[in-house]
Amino acid sequence: MVKYKVLGFDSEIEYLNYFFNTLLKTNRTYDYFVDWRKVKDNVKNYLFEISLLNSLTKIDLSEREDKLVKIISRYPEVIPVIPLIIAIREKNMIVLEIRAQLIYKEFKFNEQLNNDRIADIVEFCKKSGILNLFSEINDLYAYLLGMEVGLDSNARKNRSGKIFEDLVGLLLKIKLSDHQGFTLKKEDSSINIEGKRFDYAIYYNKNPKYVLECNFYATTGSKPSEVARSYRGLHTQCKDENLLLIWVTDGPAWHKMKNIIHENFKKIDYPMNYTILNEKIDSILNNLKK
Repeated sequence: MVKYKVLGFDSEIEYLNYFFNTLLKTNRTYDYFVDWRKVKDNVKNYLFEISLLNSLTKIDLSEREDKLVKIISRYPEVIPVIPLIIAIREKNMIVLEIRAQLIYKEFKFNEQLNNDRIADIVEFCKKSGILNLFSEINDLYAYLLGMEVGLDSNARKNRSGKIFEDLVGLLLKIKLSDHQGFTLKKEDSSINIEGKRFDYAIYYNKNPKYVLECNFYATTGSKPSEVARSYRGLHTQCKDENLLLIWVTDGPAWHKMKNIIHENFKKIDYPMNYTILNEKIDSILNNLKK
């Protein structure tokens, strides 16, 4: 059960109400939206190849197919760029062709060439709309930059977790600096419970005392429920190793999943959100010194 008295609350209900009332509205910093370094690097890796394919924007559609054949024949290194134009990172693709009988067509976007492979790649560009696209854009580099921004949005969920983890880490560093004898370690490999590497470990007089797991949920789903259940077992395993688990979880999604919080907070001593961690970590550390 939540150690609400250690944290300065009179009852579990008071603690739970405070937890829900102090959830962060968002953890979206400016770095959340786009990893610009990665986006730019992904495009810059193909500057020469992009400049070759960019020539297709300057000629009429009727000449474009023959021009592409010549480019691929002389510069096969342009081939890996082609799937990026339609936001695909795969180097090998199987496409379903619907005819009287269903046919699977395989396309390999590597630089190993023969005449049949050139014809296949040009056919793919024609049927997938890539050749027509060069009538609509003026600069393939700018187009691919925008495409990479779109692809990078898939990584936002991972960035969200990393941002919150870093936010907690920064808070802990500041707080522990006021407490002599305490040190903080990130992803401490020396602590191994069921093969898990915890986000943070707090040491007191060179001995591990607390391990922390951090997660942030902006939207509901099955993942929060699975994580909460797993931490119940992890909490028990940590106690067996003379460690205390602090589960730092936050985000507006918990407002719609209160039943999960109510159920799992009965099984974990120190579940808290960012605000509670900020306000009560001193009490937890001072309690350890007694």
